[in-house]
Amino acid sequence: MEHIRIRVCTPNDIDAVIGLERQWEQEDIAYGDFNPMSREAYLSILDRFPNYFLVAESDRQLVGYIHASVQRNKPVEVSPAQEPYVEIEDIYVQPDFRSRDIGGELLERLFEVAQQEGIQRFIVGTLSKETEKILRFYRCHGFTPWRIQFFK
Repeated sequence: MEHIRIRVCTPNDIDAVIGLERQWEQEDIAYGDFNPMSREAYLSILDRFPNYFLVAESDRQLVGYIHASVQRNKPVEVSPAQEPYVEIEDIYVQPDFRSRDIGGELLERLFEVAQQEGIQRFIVGTLSKETEKILRFYRCHGFTPWRIQFFK
């Protein structure tokens, strides 16, 4: 099995991240309209939160990514007022690399980055059509469901 390297994203990675995002869109695994981000939007995220934009690399090719933002003045019901938290915006791993815990490695590295900055809380939302799988994944990494909506 090839070695997977988790590292900070660089501006040179953005085109590959966009490619992964397009692949994600083609999979049709999320509800709602998929609104791909522009190169400029990704570069802006990387500029604002460089330590919170990580990639997974195998044989010099990106196979996954995660990006998040630090929220300091955006209160949520499950976090004490005035306590900063990390809001995970996107996490994606190519289908051929799933079930190898690469997503888990990306999450755990993000936790380490935040904890080095004294941040202990994280939130994430999902529009995934694979709800049970997503719930298992996030529970396995210490998350508790907070807000759930259903439709019929």
